[in-house]
Amino acid sequence: MRIPPIRFYRRGEMRQDLLEIMMLNVRHPRDFRGDLAAMIGSVHIGERRLGALMAEFGAETVEAAVGAILDASERQARAVISGWKDGVYEGEALLDDDGHGAEDIAIRARVTKRGSDLEVDLTGSDPQVKGFINSSHANMQSAVTMALAFLLDPETPKNDGAFRPLTVKAKPGTVVWANPGAPVTLCTSHCGQEIIEAVVKALAGACPERAMAGWGRRFRIAIKGEDPRTGKPFIWHMFHARPGAGASSGGDGWNSAGEWHSAGGIKFGSVEVAEVRFPLYFRRHEFRPDSGGEGQYRGGTGGSLELVLETETGSLANTAGEGAKHGACGILGGKDGATHHYVLKSDGMPDRVLKTKEEGIAVHPGGEFHVESGGGGGWGDPGQRSKQDRERDRCLGMTS
Repeated sequence: MRIPPIRFYRRGEMRQDLLEIMMLNVRHPRDFRGDLAAMIGSVHIGERRLGALMAEFGAETVEAAVGAILDASERQARAVISGWKDGVYEGEALLDDDGHGAEDIAIRARVTKRGSDLEVDLTGSDPQVKGFINSSHANMQSAVTMALAFLLDPETPKNDGAFRPLTVKAKPGTVVWANPGAPVTLCTSHCGQEIIEAVVKALAGACPERAMAGWGRRFRIAIKGEDPRTGKPFIWHMFHARPGAGASSGGDGWNSAGEWHSAGGIKFGSVEVAEVRFPLYFRRHEFRPDSGGEGQYRGGTGGSLELVLETETGSLANTAGEGAKHGACGILGGKDGATHHYVLKSDGMPDRVLKTKEEGIAVHPGGEFHVESGGGGGWGDPGQRSKQDRERDRCLGMTS
């Protein structure tokens, strides 16, 4: 169901008819309503705070302050970009597949840096596909903006002023800017992640000390079933065993930090809370040795997980993600991170290697998910890694 921009409130009252239409079209209405309430609440808070600001200082002063903040951010961003090497740089990132037969789908970024200006040209990217990994224009623009944000100083406010030096070119009908009607459900993750990777990979030639290797890619499992303890339906999304972060000139990538666009980590979500709320338990949840790409600084490790489902009637699982074929990229001589490997095990059934885009996977009672998530890419020549760092890796069990 596609919903255009539409008025959800009328004279301060929520339109219950629209709410009921949307709740009837989602799998878990209670969670959906909670998410929606949080978004609406944040808008109300923003309205109150902006109103208080206007009341205290007046609209003219507030607008002038906003302009000054944006101009200052632009100056800071241009000062950073000006220090990079002028030139034309190219980067490519590959998606595994779209779930409908298309494979090795390429995102190609051609980045021109001149003075304090950047042009990111994505027109060479592959055509849009049947599966749900296409990007909308807004998401594509956001992904490019995010890539630049990663390369600016941490102290520079990430606002519209900071991104005035950036121009983005793309072509409708490509995977980065699909025509209306094409499925784009996963785009904030993929191909958003690959757009970021292609842009940063390209700019590694202009600002190697700022560019970081690729972060591990999203590969999630969603399980739907009935909780035997309550008799109520549940949906559980696997946010555990996250992939590793990419390395940089600042050091090794963070272990199990999560995807580039939404870092989470082995700390998220809580094993204990998941076991209390859902009919499952974790037999093992730890870092995955040897999954980070080698380099002068190595990529962060992914996670290893063994999960047992404790339902009585079985359940269904879906997968959505990337990274089982193409791992996070290494840069400047660093090696790529390991790819994902997910297996479903059930008594009396052959092991099933899970694909990144599957629907309606039957999970028998007592079924087990064995997950090995990918690591981040390495930065720099592996031959330059110190003996002390290698010994520490082995001591901590990050490498074998």
